[in-house]
Amino acid sequence: MKKSLTVVLVIGALVLTSCGKKNDNASPSPSDSATATAAPTASGGFGSAIALGGGISLTISAPATFTPGTFASNYLPGQAANVFNVTLKNGGTVAIDPTTISLAASSGANTCTDVLDGDNGVAGAPTDPIAAGATSNFKFAIGCDAKAGAPLHFNITVGSSTASIDGKIA
Repeated sequence: MKKSLTVVLVIGALVLTSCGKKNDNASPSPSDSATATAAPTASGGFGSAIALGGGISLTISAPATFTPGTFASNYLPGQAANVFNVTLKNGGTVAIDPTTISLAASSGANTCTDVLDGDNGVAGAPTDPIAAGATSNFKFAIGCDAKAGAPLHFNITVGSSTASIDGKIA
């Protein structure tokens, strides 16, 4: 009994003493590199189709104000809430993997959060693959710590393509 307790304590001490070590000379992990913002492969404006390559195009409507419902997630009172209609056309030859679709917004130095609001039909990006030749329409909403008229910047990723849109919060 004492021997096994001693072994557990020694192993625990070794684990604890190595937890806080940091190697300042270590190379960034692939996941660290993946979070770096890549230069967009396309850009455009709200309400215009943006060709992402490979037959894929994306259209995001102009921002519109909306009032999130009582059960909306990620929204804090006082934030500017905007909703967008998104159309993603897959004119390519393979299905679009929904896990490769990402929309991120910011307003100046403020990051905006995705608002999900089932009561208002805002469910975010699709969760099912978008077949070749198919079109997906969905609502996307954000809440920003900003006021109407503040700058709005969108980064959109679909597969390996990225796009950016600049405008103003409604």
